[in-house]
Amino acid sequence: MKYPKSYIEEIRNRLKVSDVVRLKVNLKKRGKEFVGLSPFKNEKTPSFTVNDEKGFYHCFSTGEHGNIFDFAMKLENINFGEAVKLLAQRAGMQPYRFTKEDEKIEKETQRVQRLFQLFFDECKKKLNNDFKQTHLKYLLDRGLTNDTINFFNLGFCENSKLIQDQLLKDGFTSEELVNSGLFYKKDGTNELINRFKNRIIFPIQNYYNNFIGCGGRAVLDNALAKYINSPETNYFKKGFNLFNLNHARKESSNTNTLILVEGYMDVVSLYNKGIKNVAASLGTAITTAQINLAWKNFDKIIICFDGDQSGIDASYRAAERVLKVIQPGKDIYFAKIPKEQDPDDFVNQFGKDNFLSLLNQSKDLSEVIFNHYARNTNHSKPSEIAFLEKKLFEIADQIEDTLSKKYIKNSFKNKIFETLIRKKKNQTHNPDEIKKASLRLMLSKEEILELSFLNLVLNYPKFSESKIEDLSSLELNFKDNKVFLSELISSLLNENIKSRDDIKKKLSINFNNIINRIETYGNNKEITLNLDEEAYQNIFDDYLNEFNLINKNKEIALIESELAKNPSEKMYDKYISLKNS
Repeated sequence: MKYPKSYIEEIRNRLKVSDVVRLKVNLKKRGKEFVGLSPFKNEKTPSFTVNDEKGFYHCFSTGEHGNIFDFAMKLENINFGEAVKLLAQRAGMQPYRFTKEDEKIEKETQRVQRLFQLFFDECKKKLNNDFKQTHLKYLLDRGLTNDTINFFNLGFCENSKLIQDQLLKDGFTSEELVNSGLFYKKDGTNELINRFKNRIIFPIQNYYNNFIGCGGRAVLDNALAKYINSPETNYFKKGFNLFNLNHARKESSNTNTLILVEGYMDVVSLYNKGIKNVAASLGTAITTAQINLAWKNFDKIIICFDGDQSGIDASYRAAERVLKVIQPGKDIYFAKIPKEQDPDDFVNQFGKDNFLSLLNQSKDLSEVIFNHYARNTNHSKPSEIAFLEKKLFEIADQIEDTLSKKYIKNSFKNKIFETLIRKKKNQTHNPDEIKKASLRLMLSKEEILELSFLNLVLNYPKFSESKIEDLSSLELNFKDNKVFLSELISSLLNENIKSRDDIKKKLSINFNNIINRIETYGNNKEITLNLDEEAYQNIFDDYLNEFNLINKNKEIALIESELAKNPSEKMYDKYISLKNS
């Protein structure tokens, strides 16, 4: 039986020729190609070449030439069907079994590709004809060339039913149109609505060059959102795809670096300026799956988000998220765009060379994370430095690769020494403070939270007296802290105590060790000095929110454990309700 073209193409796209050949031939990089001794003939001078970009090998001494399937057939002495099975396994794909379900999926895939193609062709035609003087002019005025516009198949989706009527006439069903994500049905009716009407269209292809959805940019000032994406469908999985990676990966023979940006126009504008090794996330936070996908072709990724606060925050979140998949030989860097600009703005204002210069100033992943957490650390306080180290090590512990975890931790230690300790080496630190800081590392985050909260309440008995109801309903998890809080509440209720000295004096009779523990390990001494009632109220509420969050997460973890053992609809509904609360 004949294998579907899409299945063969996916194998071809997942495996580079050099990856397949390297199992039999010792290859060396030479320019854009690889060279080695011919596997078809004994020779001393290399005459065998591999070109990943063009997808073939060629032996000058024997004339042998072909793709990965040809190579497997000749070297393994197998037929085409056996070569497909072998290479599919190497590519991490399920074997094609020629079942009715396989044939059904293949037929649906071919139909949706045709649907997408017809839709995008029509939008492209509208842009270049009916809307040439308006929306095409808008793109040209932004500095895009016609070649760039055509390369990305940009189009315009007008506000009419012409496209959907034509698709229905071509034999597509309403269900297929909805399942594509290009259309949806109006609430309570069967009326089809074009999701991307009045928008410039950015067709999206996956890693294997198949259409999976699209993005749309509004042209009307009253649009609810400037950009929208296709919804999640059977074809469009945002967290597992990157816009333009299918084209950018062809640049891997020229560079080992991929530039990762946020928006479609960032990609299009950079490409327009000659920077082609660029891809974009699809309206979602960067995922580890996207990073692993990019690493198929590139060893170095530079994440270049917008220069506004949301872009900076997204960079920090992305850094923590992707740190866990870092591995030897693979690097992630972050470039900082000037405030309130994005890569599109910057490259159009300052040009290609200045943008590349900006990328050369990128900071690596561990440096971004370190700077984020170290910026508010008091260099002269060993306790804060120790707490910083604990936080950084907790983040590093999420790294899956053992060797990378070891060296990232060493990197954090070196940065702490170089930037926080060495600068203060001439200052004499109190040995007792250093000892306390080291001991604090042995406590859990939750215990430090409880001790810090007790420190707040203990130091402001007058304000705490008005919080008796909240204090009484609070459930601490550490026995000694719980007993101490109960006695503290009793003292506030039954004693005429208005000062911190009076309440400490009274409680120290039976709880001197706990008070010492609070004063030693509470990490809020600096921020709880000289509070007025409003500031106290705010800090008190923040602690209550943290306790509530901890208890909520514990309950969620418990339900997840129960669901794994004995799933039920009632338990699942409770789980969803709790997660969304």
